[in-house]
Amino acid sequence: MNASALAATDFIPASVPPPLHDGEIHLWLFPHWQRVADAANSWPVRDLLATYLDRPIESVRVARGEHGKPCLAGTSLEFNLSHTTDVLLLALSRSIALGVDLESLGRRTRPAIELAQRFFAPDETTALGTLPEDMRQLAFLRLWCAKEAALKAEGGGIGSGLDRFAFALDAQGQVSSSTGNPWHLHAFAPTPAHIGALAHAEPVGRVRAFVAQT
Repeated sequence: MNASALAATDFIPASVPPPLHDGEIHLWLFPHWQRVADAANSWPVRDLLATYLDRPIESVRVARGEHGKPCLAGTSLEFNLSHTTDVLLLALSRSIALGVDLESLGRRTRPAIELAQRFFAPDETTALGTLPEDMRQLAFLRLWCAKEAALKAEGGGIGSGLDRFAFALDAQGQVSSSTGNPWHLHAFAPTPAHIGALAHAEPVGRVRAFVAQT
């Protein structure tokens, strides 16, 4: 399953969410995020969830799964979120398991090969090693995003093992799902300073992306 990509221009400014249809995923970028202890229970996230649920914000109760994945008990609305120090991304669907990860390109350089040898599948480490050094750091981050998104979609998180779902890496450093990987993948770059990945359990008709206007 090849990954599709969303660029910053695909994120459309919006203040009110459009209808979320079956077989569709919505992504919401909060570009001026004020970091809080529990982002899933923050007012901006619960306010958006309340709008999709068509109920008062006071009635929105975010629960946690066995491994900490946020959920809304008793509804068909699935959601997942990821944030850096100043940006948050929220993904939503109707009854489609999904996970999302967001990374800042401004973070310090990582020892990509050493970390891949410790945490990634052997084929991924080999593929990283064939890339020119100036491409390797970004490719590593793309792989990391894809893996974390898939693990969050499953509900286990990175503690269950980054090598459990392997992804293919091409000569341009782009990521796609490998044979046997059950997750569909969308890569995205919502700003020039951030990249991310969305993983979901079944094919979807479309993914729509918005920038929250607050």
